[in-house]
Amino acid sequence: MLLTACSVAAISAWSSAAMAQSEEAEGQRAAQVSDVVVTATRREASTKDTPVAVVALTGAAISETQAFSMDAVTRLNPSVQTNNRGIGDNQIIIRGVSSSGKPTVGLYFDETVMTGIGLDGGSDNQPNIQLHDIARVEILKGPQGTLFGASSMSGTMRIVTNKPDPSGFAAGFSASAATVSDGNPFYQGDGYLNLPLVEDKLAIRAVGWADSGGGYIDRVGPLEAENVNDQRVTGGRIMALARPNDRITLTGTLLRQKQEADGSQYFENDLGPYRTSAPTQENFEDTTDVYSAVADIFLDHGTLTASTSLLKRDMAFLRDSTPTARRFGIPGVLAYSQGQELSNLSTELRYASDLDGPLQYVIGGFYSKQESDTYSMAVLADPATGLPPCVTVMECRANGFATSDINSARTVSTVDQYALFTELTYQATDKLNLTGGIRYYNADIGEFKSVSQALRFPTSPVQTVDRIALDQSSREDNISYNFAMSYAITPDTTAYARIASGFRPGGVNDAEGAAQYGVTVPAAYTSDDLWNYEVGVKSYLADRRYYVELAAYHIDWSNQQVSVTDPGGTFAFIANAGKSAVDGVEAQITARPFEGLFINLGATYTNARLTADLPSTAETAGEKGDRIPYSPKISYAGQISYEAPLGADATWRIGANFNYRGSAYTSFNDQDPNMARLDDYFLLNLSGGVTYKGWTGGVFVENVADAVPEIGLRVTGDGFRVYTTRPRTVGLRLSREF
Repeated sequence: MLLTACSVAAISAWSSAAMAQSEEAEGQRAAQVSDVVVTATRREASTKDTPVAVVALTGAAISETQAFSMDAVTRLNPSVQTNNRGIGDNQIIIRGVSSSGKPTVGLYFDETVMTGIGLDGGSDNQPNIQLHDIARVEILKGPQGTLFGASSMSGTMRIVTNKPDPSGFAAGFSASAATVSDGNPFYQGDGYLNLPLVEDKLAIRAVGWADSGGGYIDRVGPLEAENVNDQRVTGGRIMALARPNDRITLTGTLLRQKQEADGSQYFENDLGPYRTSAPTQENFEDTTDVYSAVADIFLDHGTLTASTSLLKRDMAFLRDSTPTARRFGIPGVLAYSQGQELSNLSTELRYASDLDGPLQYVIGGFYSKQESDTYSMAVLADPATGLPPCVTVMECRANGFATSDINSARTVSTVDQYALFTELTYQATDKLNLTGGIRYYNADIGEFKSVSQALRFPTSPVQTVDRIALDQSSREDNISYNFAMSYAITPDTTAYARIASGFRPGGVNDAEGAAQYGVTVPAAYTSDDLWNYEVGVKSYLADRRYYVELAAYHIDWSNQQVSVTDPGGTFAFIANAGKSAVDGVEAQITARPFEGLFINLGATYTNARLTADLPSTAETAGEKGDRIPYSPKISYAGQISYEAPLGADATWRIGANFNYRGSAYTSFNDQDPNMARLDDYFLLNLSGGVTYKGWTGGVFVENVADAVPEIGLRVTGDGFRVYTTRPRTVGLRLSREF
């Protein structure tokens, strides 16, 4: 509370002084920071009046900075990190909350739940939908378990699209071409069309996008080639909106996106930047489909919203696994293929009141059914081509492979979940609001696993088993809470305090398989326990030319989902074993000191560490005081732009955006032989352009200093595979609004 008191005093003093100075500022035209409306509380409110630490990145900001990917947009906010390991493989981290197990951040596309089950670990492979024709991206920091449910343990990211507008026609497109330092050219294009069909009643909106090229990784060795990691992204969505009367709005969405990557997406640390020696071909493919329908019914005293969504995702990759083969003494070149078919059906019914009195509430129910079918297989590849003779068990058998020659596994997982939730806000006085929320959820989790010729006992001679089949299930329920208080110190300044809990679903382990070898492991693991304690202040200053947000928080995190092994080091599984704490401070300022100049700056300090030793059997050694992996202490980011008239019909604009990430580690301490340090980095992008009668032409430079940031890392048997961003990229962009 001391931070809040000091912040309020400082802001009040600054506000008084700035107001006096503003009267003396002659020759400058009026400029103000606009309100950004968000729906973090499931009802529309400005960021200032929302008792949650929230960042809203507008569609204009995303377009100006060309932050069209999830990885790029998270770089615009220092409280969000990504452990990026190539296209389609992102782990999103908010406030340093990162561990094994299920995702800790909820991801929503409008009303569609996008959080899925990872391929190579529960927290990986969050969908990376391109952000074109977007109204805003909301980043809600801290647990959002009451209104957004499972996996919103440390926060929620919401992608909010531009909806069809029946009132008028609109269209636009943009195209860019760029050269990449020592790489292949990169091309990008997108466009949208808003078409009213019945005035004020019915409209459709179509959006499409495509990216290609940009490879910069060179492969050395027998399969020598340059710029092997070209990427291709194609996608589109079509939305229809109908308003049969003033009380009903119906919205339907169809979306499809396909991402493909050729070649290695990493370089090897011992070879240096942009070089790999992978003896196998590597590629990635990810197709995402979204189908959703939403009905908003506006009643006399509130809004009833019913939504149903289906997320379907089909992923497959081929990766070099030769270092693993060497650890087992297996000669030759080993390819590892993995794929997943994911389906997530979710439906929600909620009612948000709009009462005349001091009490407002949200109440609702949620149901989801998630199914995934994941296969993985290791097979020797042809050294001359780097290609395996087959990439699935069925294909291998069709090619004459015996079962004994195939090392494969298949896992079919299901999660049936339902939840009931409510949140009440009471206006105790004209300045004081009190909020309380609760969510109960129940989940049935099932898993069937079939393993053939699995390698066992990595510390002993290689052993195999012809075939095992495992069928496991668990059930869990949990309750999450949210308590908040906000106080309007002045019409432009609000202070708040918040206590909230979050959760993520548990899962099952291979207890049956372990039992066949006389090893006992827990049949299931449950949700973590996480509580977030937070105070903050939000204020407009100097006649609303500045908007400031400050927050301080403490997180207690226990029963963490941690990857451990049995005492003999034979079987890996997930257990509730970790205990951590996170302390942090966040600051954000948005400014329009005078007409044309826009500044947005943010900084965060995060101290995320273990508060108890991990079990000695944990796969990653950890002792009290160790930093949580992938959690930098210091991060900051900013965007600065200036726009001014150029004659009667034109304007010119220049801009810059930058971000700094402090150093982090891949493991808790150096007792883990796989521990590596991710060095700190600073990235700077520049842009400029001219707009004339709806046309905009411009130039941009990304990664101006040609830095080689380590944004992700994968440990192998013979070193580290480092993931980075594109080298310096210089390009031209042309866009048109109709």
